[in-house]
Amino acid sequence: MSDAPSLSLALRWILQERGLTEAELALSAGVSPGAVAACLGKPSGPTHTWLSLIAGLGCRLEVKTARAVLVIALPRPSAARRAHERRQWEHRHLVAYRAQVLRQSPGTSPAAAAETAANYLAASVSRLDDELAAARTRLQSSPLTTTAPSLRAALRLLAGAADVRAEQVALLSGVSLGAAQAALDQAPDGKLLTPHRLFSALSARLVLLPAAGGTITIDLTAPGPWRPEAPRPGVNSLTQDEIRTRAAGGESLASIARDAGVSRQRVHAIVRGGA
Repeated sequence: MSDAPSLSLALRWILQERGLTEAELALSAGVSPGAVAACLGKPSGPTHTWLSLIAGLGCRLEVKTARAVLVIALPRPSAARRAHERRQWEHRHLVAYRAQVLRQSPGTSPAAAAETAANYLAASVSRLDDELAAARTRLQSSPLTTTAPSLRAALRLLAGAADVRAEQVALLSGVSLGAAQAALDQAPDGKLLTPHRLFSALSARLVLLPAAGGTITIDLTAPGPWRPEAPRPGVNSLTQDEIRTRAAGGESLASIARDAGVSRQRVHAIVRGGA
């Protein structure tokens, strides 16, 4: 069993070493206290997926502070999980091949279409094994030293350097194809921003170490929008008279809603005279 800490334990160690409370970290990172407590307990689903993906690509992860370098223990997918994703891959392709046969030859019987599709799949499985072997070779022979602005961007750089597609990443990591595609697309980091903000607030950098050598250093990120004095979603911080007065003065409902901490629809109902 590895003695390396998990990402959550590393965060807790650094927090304690700095002598900060969870509330102080929440304020510094601009992240709610509840989110801080959750990250100190265990990684969220998106964070666990990201950790699984970099592990599947043969990468290591370190957290670097001014005083220490912590090597992070990464999740390792079981053989059963990899086998499940392989079966999912085969099922998707078998269904696609059968549909293709029936589309190209409408008079083909279902049994004949299934047999032809199975033959296509057998050939595709052979190609897949060759592709995965080539992907592993590229991952072992594509050193990369660069920086990345976010966790997803770092993963995209790693996969791009080795020319590894989402489908290959999923099979190598034992992660679903949908999760691999989401992690590799250009969308914002979403929930991955929370651990990024927490480590950044502690001046701790996340660094990927590709199997082939080099480093992908993830830049520190800005704090989030949470502040203890910020309006809580769904809780009106303005009285109904204040809302009506501001609306009568020509202020937009969207602006009033932001200050009140409620939806625009709720402000509209109040201005129209609703409770």
